[in-house]
Amino acid sequence: MRRSWRGWALPAGVLLLGVILTILLAPGPSVSNSDPSSYSTGKLGTWALYHLVGQLGGNPERISGSGFRAALRSDLTLVEAAPSTPFDPAQLRSLRLFLERGGTLVLALHTRSVDAPLLRMLHLTAAGRVRGGSWPELLPLNGVAPMAVDSSSADPVATSWPAALPLLGPEETPLAQVETVGRGEAVVLASESILSNSLLERAGNARFAVAALRLSPGREVAFDEIHHGYAIGDGVEALLLESPLGLVAVLCALLLLVFLATSGRRLGKPLPPPELVSVRTTEDHLEAIARLYAQTRDQRAIASRYLEELLALSRGRTGPGTWARGPTPRDPRIEALAGRLERASREQVKLQELRELVEEADLLEHEFAGSFAEGSEEASGA
Repeated sequence: MRRSWRGWALPAGVLLLGVILTILLAPGPSVSNSDPSSYSTGKLGTWALYHLVGQLGGNPERISGSGFRAALRSDLTLVEAAPSTPFDPAQLRSLRLFLERGGTLVLALHTRSVDAPLLRMLHLTAAGRVRGGSWPELLPLNGVAPMAVDSSSADPVATSWPAALPLLGPEETPLAQVETVGRGEAVVLASESILSNSLLERAGNARFAVAALRLSPGREVAFDEIHHGYAIGDGVEALLLESPLGLVAVLCALLLLVFLATSGRRLGKPLPPPELVSVRTTEDHLEAIARLYAQTRDQRAIASRYLEELLALSRGRTGPGTWARGPTPRDPRIEALAGRLERASREQVKLQELRELVEEADLLEHEFAGSFAEGSEEASGA
């Protein structure tokens, strides 16, 4: 027991260290009231919008990892809800191509540093600030009757391209507008709160969101989480090194290697010398066979064995070939005993009778063995 505990001491320590590191490295709960992602249930999160899409028959999905370009298909709606991570030039080109091929973009602005490249791509600029409140729709969106949409205070979007149409007032600094890009369109919202959990429960905001997303049964709506910080890379390496579950898998593999190293023959304690094994003699083998015969309670094999030994001795005394055709001894004692042993080898006899036969056979064998030895000496002397 002491040896096994010592062998497990190091792996147990590694496991404990792994649990502590996993707890420390695992991401804590997000600041829900300032996180606009679809994972957040706080005030500015879009968790409610994500589930509203599913409840109305759409197919919501989240984009994470590094596959931003591969996820942009022309038959879906892309939701950029207040992105906080800048877009690189390749991603901006992919987004522009996505719109030109017929995609729909719903963009809620967040910070000037992140929004500026997106607005330049759409030929828009941001200017001024407008108070929050309920604003009437200036232009029906996708054929939906005009509605009132609530928002908090926001930086409005002012257009520098006449093709962009204002959607929500005031008209000179609209809160939302739509722009056609190739075969697609982009709906740009100056206030991130319009789609947030805190305001989506209002009827006007929910109806406006449904119209902006072009929501219909089977419509795919993708929420970009890469630009909310969920940019874990693709591949096995990223899965193992950039996620808590991957770190746990690495630690378990290390634990297994440590256990194999400490318990293996190369690095572990030496094995004890093998025990000496005695070689069985012929007598041991005969004794074991005798025990087996005794356990079977079948005396016929014993009688048959004594009969063979008696006949073998008699052949040696009377000369070769005497018993070639069967037990026909000339000595009346051998003839009588051989007949009785032959009967006992075919039929089960009583134990007492078998003992008498065995004793008589032993006496004859000793007598024949002695006379045979004397005859051999005389023959050699002659």
